[in-house]
Amino acid sequence: MDKENMMFRFKLLTVCSLSLLLFGAVLIGVGGCHPASPVTTPTVSFRFVVTDDSRASGGGATSPNPHGGSGYGRSNLVQNNGVSTLVMATIATDIVAQNAKKKVDFVLFPGDMITGEEQDSNHLSSEMDSWKSIMSPVYGAGIPIHTTRGNHEYASASTVGARNQADPGLATYKAHFPLTTGFLSPGGVENGLTYSFIHKNAKFIAMDNYANRTANFSNKLYAPGSNSGQMVNSWVLDQVNNSNAGITFVMGHEQMWPSRSHPDCLANDPDSRDLLLHALAKHNGTYLAGHDHMYLRGIMTNGADKVPAFVVGAGGAGNYTYGAFDVVAAGYTGASTYDVRKSISDSSNPTFGYLLVTVYSDNSWSGEFRGFRFNNWNSATDVSLTPVTVMDSFNSANLY
Repeated sequence: MDKENMMFRFKLLTVCSLSLLLFGAVLIGVGGCHPASPVTTPTVSFRFVVTDDSRASGGGATSPNPHGGSGYGRSNLVQNNGVSTLVMATIATDIVAQNAKKKVDFVLFPGDMITGEEQDSNHLSSEMDSWKSIMSPVYGAGIPIHTTRGNHEYASASTVGARNQADPGLATYKAHFPLTTGFLSPGGVENGLTYSFIHKNAKFIAMDNYANRTANFSNKLYAPGSNSGQMVNSWVLDQVNNSNAGITFVMGHEQMWPSRSHPDCLANDPDSRDLLLHALAKHNGTYLAGHDHMYLRGIMTNGADKVPAFVVGAGGAGNYTYGAFDVVAAGYTGASTYDVRKSISDSSNPTFGYLLVTVYSDNSWSGEFRGFRFNNWNSATDVSLTPVTVMDSFNSANLY
């Protein structure tokens, strides 16, 4: 290579290098030479607990029922007077222990606390007394418990869940679980049963699935238009749609989607259920229920609407083994679906426990299902339990 060409290449390389340096300086001038913004870690806003279905069932041979009611007087080492006492005592003890580590602000319990399902208000009252007694450690720790009725407190006399005009449990339920001062509640038949409250950055709506039913209600119907407005009060929808809270939780006893073990659910009022799904999807919402005796974590979907929907029926009434129900064959023609992401359900070896929820300052949340089992389920003598352990954990970002 001659000297002239070497000099030309050197000059060209120098010009290119200077150009790159100049371009970099321009970029720095435009973007600014600033340190990266620190990543803000959300702080814990509060914690709460959900569990359900503590009515007496299984766990050992029961003594004869001296009073004739379906649950009144049933007693053995693990259940008494309509309540699964050993399981709920274990849950209550663990909640108090968790509260000692980091505050638990309240407990949600959406129904079927007692065996109930009878027309004697005195028996129903006695069983509710037993439930409150077994939960006394939670109350004693200063942790409020917010409840709704389940079908066992409602005690429908109908084989298809239709209106019970007498509603024998209504007065005693309200006496045992009066509306908390400051909570909002609709007028009419659901007054004091359905309610809402704001807690820090979240809104909670609790709904009664029974008081608004008519004599024509049927839990065998799934087609659009069936039982319209009888399971989800329009007041509930307004409370969700008008919320300015960063995160929303709705609880009701009956789950959003049917299973083989409990096909009776909000799917019997599909129009209202789908309106609730849409409202929750727009307001960072989650639905919490029991009714089915198991733990389910899943996603309800209708088009662009996606909402986490949980079943936490793990308070002591045995387990059902989860099985899908063909709601289309039963008459549903809408677009909603339910995708089960986690199921803890085994009728032969049931799991009990509760969901511990942590809500964060950025309106995200996480949960862990804390569960345990009997070492020898349905033994009349061995009622020992496994330790309480975390059996499912997740955060709201990975629910979908």
